[in-house]
Amino acid sequence: MKNTLTIKATFKHSLWFIILIAGLLSGCVTKPDIAPPLGESTTKKAEFMLSFDDGPLPDTTGRVLDALATLKAIDGKPVKAGFFLLADAPDKFWQQRLYYAPYELWTDKGSIAKYPKVAQRIKQAGHFIGNHTTHHAWFHWPWLDAPEAVLAEFTEWEAISKRVLGAPNTRLFRPPYFILTQNGRETANRLGYQIVMGKSVGDAIPDITVDEIKEKTQSILAAWHKPYPCVLTFHDNRPATYGHLSEIVSYLQQQGFRLVHFDPERL
Repeated sequence: MKNTLTIKATFKHSLWFIILIAGLLSGCVTKPDIAPPLGESTTKKAEFMLSFDDGPLPDTTGRVLDALATLKAIDGKPVKAGFFLLADAPDKFWQQRLYYAPYELWTDKGSIAKYPKVAQRIKQAGHFIGNHTTHHAWFHWPWLDAPEAVLAEFTEWEAISKRVLGAPNTRLFRPPYFILTQNGRETANRLGYQIVMGKSVGDAIPDITVDEIKEKTQSILAAWHKPYPCVLTFHDNRPATYGHLSEIVSYLQQQGFRLVHFDPERL
């Protein structure tokens, strides 16, 4: 009886060994799942790109460019951004009221025509340049949303930009105030522009603090689940941006969000 039990036990162990070997040979047995270390997420945090509206300006845009030269994208190289420039923003009060939104507070806006060297510096640094209209048009004004007026905002920008910067490699358009009317969309499409919107960081809000911008941008990126990077939109002429850009971006990187180069082909 004892010998019989011993034989059965030996046979049972041998059978399990044969099954294990057969499984390994057939590929049916895999390595056990290994959980990530405590506190480490298996999901990568959002990627983000940087973009800037309302330049070029002689001092503030220069400070933004200086900051960008120190910020590294995930490939370890100085990050490239997108600059949506104005061709010739009005500098007289009555002209500003003709073009700008009725609630517009920040009237110090950029001009490729007035500051060509700043625009050229943006291009020489390898950043993308896009059309932000000639005058920063608020397309809710009926006289600006007429088809011929919309077309003029595009074509006058093109003429000034080409004279200063040469023929563009890409055709990018962002409407001021993110207001994209039907006429604006149709004109952009007809002229072959890629429309690039974005997420405002809030730097144009009166008296907003750097900490509030950090909190806002962190919330934007934490909720970002789209299959392409989030385009954060700053403004060249706002102190929180030109004075604290490196601090804001470094904070987001410390939270695990991944800074990538501005690339319209990924949008």
